[in-house]
Amino acid sequence: AASSAVPPVGLHDGGGRSLITPGALYRVEGSAASEAVADLSATVDSTRQGLGRNKLFVRGLADSAMNGPLQATVGQYLGDLRLSYGSPDPDLALIDVRRIEVFEGPQGTRFGAGSIGGVLRIQPEPPSLFETSARLTIGVGATSGGAESGETALVLNRPMGNQAAARIVAYARHDGGFLDSPMQGLHQTDGVDTVGARAALRWTNEIWTVDLVGLAQRVSADDAQNVSADGVAFSRPSRVLEPYESTIAIAGLTARRQLGVATLVSATSVSRQELNERFDASQPGDPVSAVVDRRQSILAVASETRLEMSIGDNWTWSGGGTIAVGETLVERRRLTISPTDTSIVGADLKRTFAEAAAFGEAAFAPTPDWRLALGARLSAVRIDSDIHDVVVDLRIGRDHRGTTYRLTPSLSARWDVSPAITLFGRFEQAVRPAGVNEAGGAFARYQGDQVTLLELGARTRESWNGLSGELSAGWMDWRDVQADIVTEGGDLVTDNVGDGIIHFISLKAAWRPTQKLELSGGLFLNESSLTRTRFSTIGGGTTDIPNVAPVGAQLSLDWEAGQIATLPLRLGADFRYIGHSRLGVGPMLDVPQGGYLRSELTARLGDDRRAATLRISNPFDASGIRYGIGSPYQLSEPQAVPVRPLTIRLTFDAAF
Repeated sequence: AASSAVPPVGLHDGGGRSLITPGALYRVEGSAASEAVADLSATVDSTRQGLGRNKLFVRGLADSAMNGPLQATVGQYLGDLRLSYGSPDPDLALIDVRRIEVFEGPQGTRFGAGSIGGVLRIQPEPPSLFETSARLTIGVGATSGGAESGETALVLNRPMGNQAAARIVAYARHDGGFLDSPMQGLHQTDGVDTVGARAALRWTNEIWTVDLVGLAQRVSADDAQNVSADGVAFSRPSRVLEPYESTIAIAGLTARRQLGVATLVSATSVSRQELNERFDASQPGDPVSAVVDRRQSILAVASETRLEMSIGDNWTWSGGGTIAVGETLVERRRLTISPTDTSIVGADLKRTFAEAAAFGEAAFAPTPDWRLALGARLSAVRIDSDIHDVVVDLRIGRDHRGTTYRLTPSLSARWDVSPAITLFGRFEQAVRPAGVNEAGGAFARYQGDQVTLLELGARTRESWNGLSGELSAGWMDWRDVQADIVTEGGDLVTDNVGDGIIHFISLKAAWRPTQKLELSGGLFLNESSLTRTRFSTIGGGTTDIPNVAPVGAQLSLDWEAGQIATLPLRLGADFRYIGHSRLGVGPMLDVPQGGYLRSELTARLGDDRRAATLRISNPFDASGIRYGIGSPYQLSEPQAVPVRPLTIRLTFDAAF
């Protein structure tokens, strides 16, 4: 007979939850979150545009490769603090991280973010009340044909009396460039610097645990990483350098209280995220070079409260409420490169938003083998927009849409066929709010989009020679798809591009044949279609959903190989196949990308006190296009972002 235990309570039992294996975390230590998570999961992918410019997608729900003000399909959390509201992803460096969770599919009944595609949750190591410790990491690296790289990180933990402790993380990393810019006579111009810090203060007693957290990170690049797509390897075609900078800062307070069989969690934060980009807008035959500077910033205050509890022997409840207010500002300036840069055109689009939602899910176990759950989310959203023309210094448009109310349901069932096998089914819905875009100094409205998910599957626990896995098949109906698209003039706007359908099969498996060897992997197969409805903007007809590869696969190995000079040796390998896809919809965006294998080999010699780690990325020096566009203002001149060549990193860390 199946287990008679009461159904688990809370997010750890949420539908679509998967955990990045603990053994994989040491292999991605110090890496940026977006590509690291995408490389460790077959159902998660990234635009792979570059550090600080990436967007995550889950299960093929990809809206756009561009970084516009559109609400992200994947919500992100640092612990219980909401991190992101738009794109790009924060791309936090994975240093001193305890756990990474991916919640696949709509999650509006479980999280305040209400994301249509899923949620990524990064759990950092909390302050410890029981030890005073320090850890220092120093590393160097080299890329084939590129400049040197380096990194350093420091983690400090200190108790403060019997009820409090502080933990501080600081880090810096330089990824050396490997592209040349012959028009400027420069070499290896595309270096990227990442600098950040995180501080946490924990206070606890027998009833409350309170965490005060602050984080800041800046990713800056001297030049973009796109090259000509005509086969000229590692040579930048731009007349001017195209630097960018991506920053995020957040401060938040989380309070947690145990109330008998219930757990109350409340998290409040204020955050600011900013992306500054420069694009080459020079046109063939024009002797004067031109650039477009684009700045996008989001300032937000959010509060989210959740209550998780058991009611009697058969009922559980998880739910709460959230409120968020903020402002998004998009500024665009077109400049000519002359002795004094002159602004010839520019516009600012400001959006103020306020959203509130109540969400929850109740689960009932009619028998010890069954679990049925019903949930709902009621949301209210208001977005006001203004356009300001910087040339005439005049507000030229205002749009007040009023408040929009939406109710979305969720339904799930789980049957424990045996102690080792569980069958499950899910029905979920989620929505994104409507809004307006600015094109040519005027407003154009777009509708909110809605995702409906239906999924059936089976999972096994570690039962047969250490083998566990999950197999599921699903269907997603995506109405009025919102996407950030490029106009014929190169400007970025948000619009509805059509209706989408995604059919998918997802397979995940882990096998531990011995106590020292673990294999894990996944396969994601999908068939998507997008019926385009905005003929004037992107044309009509039916095509695949952009940025979604029909095939994605991932395989990881973690082996405790023995000892060398009394120090344990651990070997790891990660392989990720990124299938073929195309960049976007619209004029000249039907650009191929993907179709290559990412691989990384890792060897770590040492223990918790001292260790040396060798990482070899792209050991076979494979080539490919990871992102199929350069400057959106030069679509007539195909450009692409290449795969980084063979790179070797060696790091040393010591604990004190």
